[in-house]
Amino acid sequence: MTTDRPTVLVVDDEEAIRSALATLLGRAGYIVRQAADGPSALAAIAQAVPDLALLDVVLDEGDSSQMSGLDVLRAIRARENFIPVIMLTSYPEWQVESLGHGAIAFVTKPWDANALLGQIRATLNAIAHIRRDALRTAGGSPQQAAVLHAGDVMIDLIHYRVTRAGQEIDLTPIEFALLAFLARSPEREWTREQLLDQVWGYEWAGYPRTVDRHIAAIRRKLRLSRDELIQTVHGMGYRLSP
Repeated sequence: MTTDRPTVLVVDDEEAIRSALATLLGRAGYIVRQAADGPSALAAIAQAVPDLALLDVVLDEGDSSQMSGLDVLRAIRARENFIPVIMLTSYPEWQVESLGHGAIAFVTKPWDANALLGQIRATLNAIAHIRRDALRTAGGSPQQAAVLHAGDVMIDLIHYRVTRAGQEIDLTPIEFALLAFLARSPEREWTREQLLDQVWGYEWAGYPRTVDRHIAAIRRKLRLSRDELIQTVHGMGYRLSP
């Protein structure tokens, strides 16, 4: 029997944490699978690719010979099929390294349930939007490469990668979806409200200025000057102008 419920893989060496997350996510409507260590997590992914992984940074802390969470993250990132990963840890100092290795987001234990569920929903919504974009760009065929170009920026909609002048840039799923959406309609002006509706989805209960913060993050990561590539339409919103 098929289901539209997203699957989340929870990877943590503490059974109590896995159980708590399984209960929280199950009540929120997700299918939950669990793994206690790196090899078990990779075996679970090889058997059936989840929609998202919640991964503890420190796995089996007492045995340095075992795979760490960052080892698992690197193995997941090396796969052809993209899997968004949200890192979990009790150590905030791991945040920069986790995100630098390709994690989508970082959540500190003990987590806030609403914030964690909101992060998961936002990530899955953004990934779904990117996949729809990729299919439209590739003419409905998931086998075709779907790549958008905007100046010296290349947006790979299949592998979720952005490069500028050949250098890979790490964007969050929302940032990626926003940049890809603007790149699909160069020179078209969009209001902040339209971008919220098209990229975040109509159920998003946010503020129009949320768009400004994400545009600022994209500009900073791509090292763009204020109106280079992504231009501000004063009193309205934004447009992409290659």
